[in-house]
Amino acid sequence: MLGHNERLVRELKEHGGKHAWATVLESKQQWSSTGGLNKVPGQAGSFTIHQKLRLRVEPEGEPPFETTVDQVFSDTNGPHIPQEGWSVTVIYDPNNHSKVAIDLDGQFVRPGRDRDEAVARAEMAARMRDPDARRQLVEEKRAQAAEQVKAIQEMMAKSAAGFQGMEQPKPDPVEQLSKLADLRDRGVLTEAEFQAQKARILAAG
Repeated sequence: MLGHNERLVRELKEHGGKHAWATVLESKQQWSSTGGLNKVPGQAGSFTIHQKLRLRVEPEGEPPFETTVDQVFSDTNGPHIPQEGWSVTVIYDPNNHSKVAIDLDGQFVRPGRDRDEAVARAEMAARMRDPDARRQLVEEKRAQAAEQVKAIQEMMAKSAAGFQGMEQPKPDPVEQLSKLADLRDRGVLTEAEFQAQKARILAAG
């Protein structure tokens, strides 16, 4: 994000600009340029692309409106320059719809993909890049695993106790192992935790 785009986004963020989804109706490259010492694609300074985009901005709780923006992309954005049919996040002035810029820190979503799902994936990826957030996520998964294992153990205990005066069937070890395998496959249980619970179920059977 270079030049007037960066200034406009900063101005909007500081003076009441709002975020919204927008659908790209048209995307045309105006011109491109190279510069800086780096000439290898993927290195900052290797090139910039000046793109004209016609957008349908879709503010939450407000009527949609169309606008055209001149946006500058650098190769640090990779090949993901939005084309017709893509969804992008923009920041706009609610009192002046001519002030709109694509927020390059937001999401670009290809046609046919769910916007909310794309945001959730991006948030998860950001968490996984942060060591503290990654540790917290691991702790959350371990807590979920402990709760689910506890529920399985309680089910086993209840089944073993049975009802007074009635002989209850033993829990099906195949079903229990299937549930544990599902927890392992979803990353809730580690392989070591799975093997430990598997051994307990087989010993009980």
